[in-house]
Amino acid sequence: MSSKGNDPPAPGGKFYITTAIDYPNSVPHLGHAYEKTVADFYARWHRQQGLDTHLLTGLDEHGEKIQEAAEKAGTTPQAFVDDQAKVFRALCQELEISNDDFIRTSEPRHHRFAAELFARLQARGDVYFGNYEGDYCISCESFYTDSQLQDGKCPIHGRPTERVKEESYFFRLGKYRPWIQEHIRSHPEFIYPEERRNEILSRLDEEVRDLSISRCTFNWGIPVPGDSRHVIYVWFDALSNYISALLSPRNLYERFWPADVHVIGKDIIWFHTVIWPCILHSAGHPLPRQVYVHGFILDREGRKMAKHLGNVVDPLEVARRHGPEVLRYYFLRAFASGLDGKFSLEELIERYHGELGNDLGNLILRVVKLVESKFAGCLAPGGAVEADLDPLPVEEEYARLVERREHHRALEALWAFIRKTNAYLNERAPWKESDSRANARTLYNALEALRGIASLLAPVMPRTAAAVAEQIGIPPAPGSLAAFGQTAYRVVRKGPLFPRLEAPPAAGAGGLPPAAHPQPSGPPAESDPFSWLDLRVGLIEEVKEHPNADSLYVLTVNLGSERRTVCAGLRKHLQPQELERRKVVVLANLKPAKLRGLESRGMILATDRRDGKVAPVDPGQAAVGERVQVSGIAGPAKPAITLKDFEKTPLRMKGGRVVYGEKPLWTSAGEVGCEAADGATVR
Repeated sequence: MSSKGNDPPAPGGKFYITTAIDYPNSVPHLGHAYEKTVADFYARWHRQQGLDTHLLTGLDEHGEKIQEAAEKAGTTPQAFVDDQAKVFRALCQELEISNDDFIRTSEPRHHRFAAELFARLQARGDVYFGNYEGDYCISCESFYTDSQLQDGKCPIHGRPTERVKEESYFFRLGKYRPWIQEHIRSHPEFIYPEERRNEILSRLDEEVRDLSISRCTFNWGIPVPGDSRHVIYVWFDALSNYISALLSPRNLYERFWPADVHVIGKDIIWFHTVIWPCILHSAGHPLPRQVYVHGFILDREGRKMAKHLGNVVDPLEVARRHGPEVLRYYFLRAFASGLDGKFSLEELIERYHGELGNDLGNLILRVVKLVESKFAGCLAPGGAVEADLDPLPVEEEYARLVERREHHRALEALWAFIRKTNAYLNERAPWKESDSRANARTLYNALEALRGIASLLAPVMPRTAAAVAEQIGIPPAPGSLAAFGQTAYRVVRKGPLFPRLEAPPAAGAGGLPPAAHPQPSGPPAESDPFSWLDLRVGLIEEVKEHPNADSLYVLTVNLGSERRTVCAGLRKHLQPQELERRKVVVLANLKPAKLRGLESRGMILATDRRDGKVAPVDPGQAAVGERVQVSGIAGPAKPAITLKDFEKTPLRMKGGRVVYGEKPLWTSAGEVGCEAADGATVR
């Protein structure tokens, strides 16, 4: 590429990292969230070290799967991917991914480069026209040889392949087999982990056939230059995004190419470690320095997650329920780098309580409170320092492990240091010690340790790290740690960063146990009027007509520990059979009231549906008797409240969910919802 008009590389060095671009024929899954979190960790770390960093993610929007999905949705492929792009962007925003660009392969900037790349290979004689017949999997848009199939099925998706015979343009991939073998052997860092490198070298020992790089059986794609009957094969098209994104709106090619790391899943390793390097080599582009291959996310039983197994977990739901930083921490801490990992909401809660709440949260609370009470919140350098609490050696070990792509071990090293700091405090017990100088020395050393902890936590949990820095009175996420014993501190006590969760986790594949969002800015709002409410999941067991009121039903509702009679104004809207055995949300601590001669003990929450009828809101498959909550609002409910008390907590519909303010009501089974228009009142 010409450097004319390009932004030059930064003097301090650069770091260009990419995720695979997601195929948006369905909603985002945990694998998408995990991959973006891993890439974002490395991007944030390198920015923190002062490198000119660029993080790219985006969408692979062409191909037969997209065309079919659009047809099923009754829309055009472009309209379909436009809608899907909003969902995938929302995932990035929810997880606080710090991407510098979001490439979509339907964009003109990408079309231009993909067509140019095709033409360049054609001009070199590495593209020719012919006919192809082979076993094709539409799910991964790839052809497979007989030896690659497993019982005649796709080795990735386990589905039967389709025998496809059609004319096609081909890339002379077989020509470059000796070259790519030598490159992988002579660059051991090119593929991480080593297991994946060995896997590719073993596969390269077999025959490598030329690659079909066009299709003519559908038209949703980039036309082949000079032959509009064909569109460019989706994988050839998609791989070129890593460069096309650097060419527009500014030309950043010279500044960032080659990529330092491509972060991908193990199911697409062949495309990124063999096909993509050979395309680049043919076109005269430098190769990426490394392809980092992560494993799959499995359920607790070790199975891949799939809708038909009922074990799918929505990453947006987890992030909204528990907080994005808790999910980020769990991904990076619990899953060994490069290997498959079992996702467990129970383990996430355990780590929240044990590692985040007890180890880190209590350490901050203890230190800040003691400095505030014993030294008016201020400690200056001076006196002896404890070398064991110097964070610089920990930072060096952390950096070494990050460079080796072992981020889970880097977090292990950080947490070992956090526990050492807790043990140091327990041993010195400044809350018991009467010697002011000894206490100043102990607490100053603990603050120094927290300074290092905040810095090393920043790529993992940036908001939490900033909250730690705020509480000990230093700037957030320093680029590198200052020398030990030279920082002055002025602490600011806040509430707990990780408040205890009110209820134990609920069992069930895909179920979301109750949790709270971390509160970096302070404690949960226990005095909020919502905390007065005792909202419970109930099961309607019997429906009778009220003898004295045409609009009322008399319901027998099971609340788990008891059964109650509740009168509800639903008679003109729903038939008895529509209510029997239905789960509802009950305001269980509403003062009993007589309605036309019958006592009602509670109120069923309901709203106006889009069809004009009134209907109860839906708690999903939550357990009978479970409390309905809002994240960040804790505290015991009042023994009894009035309707006026309830009106102080306005509930309304937003996006099919019941919300209080902007926060959804939820149970272990998910958010409470109803098919009602936005703004509809819940009463």
